[in-house]
Amino acid sequence: MNKVIIGVILYVGGWAVFHYGLFPMFTPREFSWVFNRYVYFLMLVFYFIAFNLILKLKPPISLNSLAVWLLGLYFYTAILFPPIPWTLLITYMMLWSIGTFLYVSQDKETFQEFRRPIVNVVTGEYKIARYIIFAALPLLVGWATYESIYPSFAEPVELRTVHPAPPATTKVHGKTYALEGLQNPFRKGEQDDYKDSFPFLDADKQEYMKYVTEGGTIFFENCHFCHGDQLNGLGMFSHVFNPTPANFIDPGTIAMLRESFLFWRVAKGGPGLPNESTPWSSAMPPWEEHLKTDEIWKVILFEYWYTGWHPRTFDDESSSVE
Repeated sequence: MNKVIIGVILYVGGWAVFHYGLFPMFTPREFSWVFNRYVYFLMLVFYFIAFNLILKLKPPISLNSLAVWLLGLYFYTAILFPPIPWTLLITYMMLWSIGTFLYVSQDKETFQEFRRPIVNVVTGEYKIARYIIFAALPLLVGWATYESIYPSFAEPVELRTVHPAPPATTKVHGKTYALEGLQNPFRKGEQDDYKDSFPFLDADKQEYMKYVTEGGTIFFENCHFCHGDQLNGLGMFSHVFNPTPANFIDPGTIAMLRESFLFWRVAKGGPGLPNESTPWSSAMPPWEEHLKTDEIWKVILFEYWYTGWHPRTFDDESSSVE
């Protein structure tokens, strides 16, 4: 068998075995002095050198230069970690290409050997290779042009703060509220005291459940279209919003927040968020324009009762155990 073909098979087959077989073994989560990606790359290079020396293949300079160039590309795209930006990759590969060209043009004989297959393809001695290359070039150029020009509609990146820092005070219906220490005026003890109660049925028996019932009525009249009738953020209109309305069942929403925070967010809506929260796609309207202050507090009371979460609280310094 032609030594060039043997060399190509050993190059391609060896790389496949190394990349798909050994590479996962040498890239563990924890870095070690033996099992790491750079030791793996040195082993790959040693393999390429070893089989050429053992079999005495002496491949043509064109094949050697291609192997050296691809080794550099493989190092910068798969081995080097963390990955480098595309612009830096182009810069490094330009320098690597210059070095490879200097290697093949080190003397007149070497350069003539390197350019011989290229000249033979162009002048027609290698007709089949010329037909294949000339047929593939327009296809490759067309595919590259298509990929670069065809518009993509990827979702824009939104670096937003999900729970922004609230202001010190907020003004609702002409009255200024200091959010630090602000309490829900309708909360009567912990909601676990009413875990066996139910709105509407116990509204006449317990004052707390009367407020929960009123809050639930307001919620289903105004809020369930987006936040859902199960308060899971899957209301009938939720699919048109990005991000989707808040899922109150999720432990990462109201379970992490104080009631004063919810009072500010509900009253001011998306338009009332601070600048550090932008860009923000919250479609929630400022409910202070539609609800009274007491109604906002009762909706918040219902949301906590329904989900079973407790509002987040902070102990006083005096109550801390020394």
